Amino acid sequence: MISVIVPVYNAERFIKKALESVLKQTYSDFEIIVVNDGSVDSTAAVCRMMEQSDQRIHYFEKENTGVSDTRNYAFTQMTGEYVFFLDADDVLPDYAFACLMREMDRGDCDAVYGNHAYCYGGDPMPRIPRIASGIYTWESLKDIFLDDGTLTGILFGSGCGVLYQSRIIRECNLHFNTDMKVNEDGLFNFEFLRHASRIRVMDEPYVYIYNQWKSLAGKPLKADDRFLASEKIIEAYLKENSLLVEFSEQLACRKLSVCFWNALRVKDAQTTLSGARQYLKELFDDPDVRAGFACLNYVGMNRYKRLLCFMMRHRLCVLFYFVIRYVYPMAEKVVRR
Repeated sequence: MISVIVPVYNAERFIKKALESVLKQTYSDFEIIVVNDGSVDSTAAVCRMMEQSDQRIHYFEKENTGVSDTRNYAFTQMTGEYVFFLDADDVLPDYAFACLMREMDRGDCDAVYGNHAYCYGGDPMPRIPRIASGIYTWESLKDIFLDDGTLTGILFGSGCGVLYQSRIIRECNLHFNTDMKVNEDGLFNFEFLRHASRIRVMDEPYVYIYNQWKSLAGKPLKADDRFLASEKIIEAYLKENSLLVEFSEQLACRKLSVCFWNALRVKDAQTTLSGARQYLKELFDDPDVRAGFACLNYVGMNRYKRLLCFMMRHRLCVLFYFVIRYVYPMAEKVVRR
């Protein structure tokens, strides 16, 4: 049985579709653990209605402590042999569990990592897989796991679209770091893979659909300090486990990735050209960012990222701003990531 963990917070607009996409799965041996993280809208009413409609849905409520603590709470309630995470505003194609279970049954592995797609209101657009399908071990992935130098970040930065053996989570007492507001999934995967014997990476088709609806439009332009907090937690974890030296080059690449993600915020945020230029200049002038360019994997980047990286390296702030502000919005909905 698969335990599907769904943390929910103020998701009255989305949660019904998310749960319905699970109930429509062609593979039907699952339970759905829905945990309401202190919502103040009508989420509770929708979840209770859904619980009454199908005995496989189990609904719980707790005070608001964040998505990581909510998932950790769900660990105490799950009973399945496998674990799958679904965010309340996303959906699954009806074949998702069947594909994941088929891959799990192909060989002895502790997790199956599936591909995902992005949906901007139309048809889902599959993501370009970062690594080829096949069997992998921790040793075969650790040199590229935290950051492979392509401005993409942690290799398995999401816990969604993955079928995990719950035995590993229980026996190794794995949990999500409640101090992290971003990249908590990546650190969880880092820990899981260190304890796993081998994992399988699926090729397409995609098994998870991210609905893209959030925007910074109208908000002031500033760097996301959650990334800085996450960097410190990741570095502390590496130091605690005597891995800091081994991952030093990847950490240097990660600083550039964080710079890139923060630079992309000029696309929607409320700002003037002068404000955007100053913001980008401060990002691109950072000494740690400057040092990271020597570690990048330019061959692994697509041409679009190579162009943006060139602008970052040569501090072409105004050009970067115009490309992100006016060219990127036209391209993101038609170009596969």
